[in-house]
Amino acid sequence: MIQSQPTPDEQEKLREIAASIWTPELAAGWNMNADVADVLSQATDRIIQCSAAYALVPKPPGFRPGIGYLVSYWKNIRDYFLAVRGDRQYKACVVSTAAYYRSIIEMASAGI
Repeated sequence: MIQSQPTPDEQEKLREIAASIWTPELAAGWNMNADVADVLSQATDRIIQCSAAYALVPKPPGFRPGIGYLVSYWKNIRDYFLAVRGDRQYKACVVSTAAYYRSIIEMASAGI
């Protein structure tokens, strides 16, 4: 199934999430296409699963967060990732996910 490309508004919300995981400078250079949205979905799921405090972010039960979830809850997700990044206990969740998905998101952005 081919995913539709995110709208400009959705792209900005996805960019905010990406910036909270990596850096605003990196996220600014990425093409926020459907493949990047999928990588963000995977990364978001990994951080939420890793974090003992993941209940702070509204999470629909039973599935990996897709683009609809990311766009609907982008501010909550971004704020949560920024908050846990500053907490030594949870920072490892964000940092390890950022490292794991860095090449993957770069390739998705480039259409590879």
